Amino acid sequence: MKTGKVYLAGGGCGDPGLLTLRALEALRSCDVVIYDSLVSEELLKWTALSCEKIYVGKRYGSHAMKQSEINALLVNKAREGKTVVRLKGGDPYVFGRGGEEFLALKEAGICCEEIPGISSAIAVPAAAGIPVTHRGLAASITIVTGTAAEEDGHARLKLDFDTLARLEGTLVILMGMHHLREIADGLLEAGKEPDTPCAVIMEGTTGRQRCMRTVLARIYEEASAQGFTSPAVIVIGAVAELELTDECGLPLSGVTAGATGTSRFVEKLSDALREKGADVWDMGFMEIRPNMSSLPDLETCGWLVFTSPNGVRVFLDKMKQERKDLRILYGKRIAVIGPGTAAVLEENGIYVDYVPEVYDAAHLAEGLTERILEERQEACAVASVVFLRAKQGSDQLPRIFTEKGIAFLDYPLYDIGVREEKRTATLAKEPDYIVFGSAMGVRAYFEGMEQAGLTNTKSRYVCIGQLCGEELRKHTGRQFLIAEESSVDSIVECLCVDSAVAVS
Repeated sequence: MKTGKVYLAGGGCGDPGLLTLRALEALRSCDVVIYDSLVSEELLKWTALSCEKIYVGKRYGSHAMKQSEINALLVNKAREGKTVVRLKGGDPYVFGRGGEEFLALKEAGICCEEIPGISSAIAVPAAAGIPVTHRGLAASITIVTGTAAEEDGHARLKLDFDTLARLEGTLVILMGMHHLREIADGLLEAGKEPDTPCAVIMEGTTGRQRCMRTVLARIYEEASAQGFTSPAVIVIGAVAELELTDECGLPLSGVTAGATGTSRFVEKLSDALREKGADVWDMGFMEIRPNMSSLPDLETCGWLVFTSPNGVRVFLDKMKQERKDLRILYGKRIAVIGPGTAAVLEENGIYVDYVPEVYDAAHLAEGLTERILEERQEACAVASVVFLRAKQGSDQLPRIFTEKGIAFLDYPLYDIGVREEKRTATLAKEPDYIVFGSAMGVRAYFEGMEQAGLTNTKSRYVCIGQLCGEELRKHTGRQFLIAEESSVDSIVECLCVDSAVAVS
């Protein structure tokens, strides 16, 4: 068997948008991803459905897997002939033990490539408006780790405080919150001025970012009083007084929103919400499971009906897998539930013939049956209709077609399942808003809440359409929001309006 390859990839420092294109390319093509605790789980959405995801995270006092075990895991997966991405927070070589992993792989004869990442040492202060170098204030930067090493059963800091206290430039300390008092006292005792400007940036580059500016003599007391914990970056030096930020008036700044649904929907919604300043939490525990049976015979089909972008993607993938030529679609007409579904077809050079004015299954069925019946009256040839959609699709479409006496084939392109591990992790989250992309997602969420014995008392629920809202009413008596149209843009507008009202 051919030996695989390992990529040591930096995942950046919090904001998934800071991932490099090279790392994105590796994630899209890998068979296995082995990731740390500081890696944004949103990065995993770029991997294939078949990709094996293994968590090996390490936090202070808690290791999911020892370093020697991680090294062995990397070697074993590569020897299985797989392409592996070792996804690490920040940059693999900045206090990330990436060098140790590279050497272990090299010794085992495994090909390894390091993909640099954006380090929190530089990016997190910048996100808080602090340039680590600035003319007249700091011409150099020193980066150290505040993690203690074990000696004789005791954790001891390996910092040369005498040298650090004499530095003229900026001192950046990573992983230092658990020893903040010892760090501050050590610098002060070594002669660092008590009024030296300092900053602590917690959960930098994310929507949960908090920044505290103070002086060295008060840094521990104020950080403790304000609840600052890891992950955080500590900046010591004159530049910590700078605040080069501009919020630009984004309407959802400071708002947290949980995006539920399948990975594609979560991705599109997350991008749109982030553009408005929201901090988006990936709560997408639904997954697409394509039907393994062959597509139906489309030769005599007159209308193809798609009810989601996912359906279009699965259909086109199955066409390729079954080596069916797109030319068999010549002369057939296509109806879709909304512009999002139409857009995916257009990306592939296929243009639709019918879109309802209101983007839901009922209006799609009513409008399309009316058009087909008109064609019958005009003596136009009417061929069969095929619904290409999820197995759990709305019963509105077949019910209305049956009532109108129009024959159809309801072919289940795919099943929508629940990723139980992801749902369990999702249920404990309480962002300001939770957005549901389907009635099915609502049912799955509340079934999980009931099984876990949990209640969400904080989040405001948001639905993509009326059918989704009808399902939500079965599970909660609380008021919730319903987007005017079944589209991502309408959801974003709904949150912007509601957030503005809440602030006022």
